[in-house]
Amino acid sequence: MPDLNSSLNDAASLLIQIEPADISELEDLQYLLNTIAKEESCPEASREKIVRAVQQIREILGLDKSDPAKSEEVIETVGHLIEEAMNAMDEDGKKTADRKSTAKTFPDQPIAKTHKPDIEEKSQAEEGIMPSDTDPDLLAAFITESSELITNAEEALLSLETDPDDIDAVSTVFRAFHTIKGTSAFLELSFISELAHHSESFLSRIRDREIRYEGGYTDLALRAVDMLKELILSVQNISDGTPIFKPRGYNDLMRALADPEKAGVSPENPLSPQIDEVPAEDTSEPLHRIETGEPDETSTLEKEIIPLEEEIIPPEEEKSEQVKTAPPTVAQGVRLRQRTEGAKKIVESSVRVPVERLDRFIDMVGELVVAHSMVVQDEIVAGGSQHELLKKVTLTSKIVRELQNMSMSMRMIPLKATFQKMTRLVRDLARKAGKNVTFVAEGEDTEIDRNMVDIISDPLVHMIRNAVDHGIELPEIREQIGKPRYGTVKLSARHSAGNVVVKIRDDGSGLDRKAILNKAIESGILSDRSDTRENAFSDRELFNLIFEPGFSTAKIVSEVSGRGVGMDVVKKNIEALRGQIEIQSSPGKGSVFKMSLPLTLAIIDGMVVRVGEERYVMPTISIVRSVQPVPGDISTILRKGEMLSLQGKLVPLFRLGELFQIGNSEKDPTRAIVMVVEDDGKQAGILIDELIGSQQIVIKTLGESLRNIPGISGSAIMPNGRVGLILDVGGLVSLANTGRHF
Repeated sequence: MPDLNSSLNDAASLLIQIEPADISELEDLQYLLNTIAKEESCPEASREKIVRAVQQIREILGLDKSDPAKSEEVIETVGHLIEEAMNAMDEDGKKTADRKSTAKTFPDQPIAKTHKPDIEEKSQAEEGIMPSDTDPDLLAAFITESSELITNAEEALLSLETDPDDIDAVSTVFRAFHTIKGTSAFLELSFISELAHHSESFLSRIRDREIRYEGGYTDLALRAVDMLKELILSVQNISDGTPIFKPRGYNDLMRALADPEKAGVSPENPLSPQIDEVPAEDTSEPLHRIETGEPDETSTLEKEIIPLEEEIIPPEEEKSEQVKTAPPTVAQGVRLRQRTEGAKKIVESSVRVPVERLDRFIDMVGELVVAHSMVVQDEIVAGGSQHELLKKVTLTSKIVRELQNMSMSMRMIPLKATFQKMTRLVRDLARKAGKNVTFVAEGEDTEIDRNMVDIISDPLVHMIRNAVDHGIELPEIREQIGKPRYGTVKLSARHSAGNVVVKIRDDGSGLDRKAILNKAIESGILSDRSDTRENAFSDRELFNLIFEPGFSTAKIVSEVSGRGVGMDVVKKNIEALRGQIEIQSSPGKGSVFKMSLPLTLAIIDGMVVRVGEERYVMPTISIVRSVQPVPGDISTILRKGEMLSLQGKLVPLFRLGELFQIGNSEKDPTRAIVMVVEDDGKQAGILIDELIGSQQIVIKTLGESLRNIPGISGSAIMPNGRVGLILDVGGLVSLANTGRHF
C-alpha cells in the first residue's frame, strides 16, 4: 500500500499546481489516477473515489476553456475525492478489489441513499458500470455485431429522411436497436441497453405513425445512433478494467427520446444544442472492430436472447443511391434509393479471420511466388532440356499465380462504408451551412486494399467538406445566377487499368484562376518564375498551386471556394499510396477532383532495370517510354544540367548510377537506355544500363532507418533471390526538375 499512497500524494501535489485557467496538465493527472485505479491492491472504497475523480476531470476537459470559474469548482471536487480516497486507503490498506468476478458501479453511496435513483437526477460523472462477465470473445462479438447493426441503422435513417413512409427502413432501424438492446442487457451493459430501449420506444411511435419522421425527429434519431456508437466504442476498454461511463448529453438525450415534445423537439424545430452535441466531422468516425477467429454467425449472441419464433427480416438488396440535404426540408443529406420490388440480398456464410493471420498468409504467398520464380529461372529448368520438368513447372506457375490473385483479393474490401460516412457528412455540413445539397454516390461496391481505406478517408472528408462549405453556393445566390437551388456533390469510384479512380465533382462556383495566381505571388510560391502572367500557366499548373505547403487561403476562402486549406496534406496522403490527384475546374460551373490509386499496396507491376550490378524496380504505371539517345539528343543547359531532346521537348536527364554512387554503371548515354517517366505532369529521363523485363513485384517495406531515403519507396525479393529496391519515381522526377541531388 505505500506505493499507492505515494502515488495518491503525487496526484494531490499535481492537482494543487494546476491553474483553473490552464487545465492542460489535467491529462497527466487523469492518466495517473487511472493507473492507480487499475492496481489490484487498490481498496474498493478508494477506487470508487478515484474513478469519480477521473470523471470530474473528463468533465473539466470538455468544458469551455473560457470558463475558469467552473473549472475551479470541479478541481475542488476532485481534490476532495482524492483526499477521501487517501483516507479510505489508510483505513483499509489491505483490502483488494476482485474486479474480474464482481460487477462494479461507482456512484457515491451516501448520495445514492438520499436521492431516488432516477436517471434524470444522477450526475453522469458519478456513474460507471463494469459487467460481471468481461469475456473478451463475447465483448468482441458484441462490438462487431453492433457495429454492423449501427451502420445499417444509420443508412436506413438517412434513407428514411427522403421517404418517411418507408416502413422497411423503419423496421431495419427498429431491428437494429432491438438486437443491441437484448445483447447489451445480456452482457450487463445497462447504459447501452437503456439507450437502445428508449430509442426503440421512440421508433415505435414512428412505426405506428404517431409522429412523422422529419425535422427535429430526424436529428433526434441520428443523435441516438451517434451516442450508441460512442458507447459501443467504450466497450473495447472493459477488458483493460476501465468501466463504461455515460457520455456527455446522455441524460438529455434519454429525456428527449422518452418525450420529444416535452424536450421541444418537433418537425419544425431542430434538436437543441444540449442534446445534439456531436459536430459534423465527428459523426463520420467509423466504429473500430475487434476481429476474432470465430465463425461469423450473424447472431452469435442474439440467439441467446431473441425468441426463436421472432421473425428475422432479411436486409434489402443494395441499390443505387442519391442524397439530398436542405436545412428547411425533409431531405437533409439523405440517401435516395431506387428500390426494386421483391429483390432480396443473399446472405453468404463467412468465417472471421484475425487480420494478423491474414497478413501472415499473404506474406507467405508472396514468399512462395519468389521461391517459384527462383525455380523457373534455375538453369536446369530454363535450359529447356528437361521437358517433363518444364511441363510440371509451367503447371505450378499457373497454380501459384491463381493463389497469388486469390490472396490479394482477400485484402480487398468495398468502399461502401467510406461512402456512407460521406453521406452523413454532407447532410450535417449542408444543414450547418444553410445550403441545399444533393449528394450522389456511385460505385460504392468498388473494392480497394483494406489498408488504403482509412488512409483515403481523410482526403475524401477534406475535399467533400470544401465542396459543401465553399464550393456550393447558397440557395439564393444559385437562383440569382440561374442555377437550381439544390447544388450537387457527386462521389464516384471505378476500376480503370489496374487502378481505382475516385472522383469528387461539384457544380459550385469553381476555382478562380486569377485569385489563385495572385495569392501564389503574394505567398512567394512563384518567386523563382520570371513570367507570372496568367496566360503563362496552364490550368493544371495553376490549379496544382493549391497543393503547395506555403499556399495560404486566408483571403481566398470566399473567392475560390476555399480550396487549398490543407490540400498539401491531402496530396501527400495520396502520393504516399503511390497515387495521383488531378483537378479540373470551370468558373461558375464547378470542380472535379480525381484521385487515381493502385488497387493494392501489396504488389505492383514493375519494370526491372539494371544499373551496374544492381537491379531496381520501376513502377510500370509511371513509365512513358524508353529510348536510346544519339549524341545530338544530349545537351547541357546552364543551371539545369543535362537535358534530353525528345520530340521537340527538353526533358531533364538523371543518371541513376551517379545518384546511388554505383561505380561500374554506364557513363555514355548513347550506349545506355533512357527511361522516360512522368509524375504529376512532369517528365524526366532516367539513365540505366539495361532493361531486363516486366513482372509483378511483391512489395516489402523498408525498416525505420531506411524508410525516408530519397528516390526509394520500398524493396522486393528478385527472382534470383537478391533484394531489389523499388524506385520512387515521384521523388526522382522532383529531384531531376529542381536540379537537386542527395
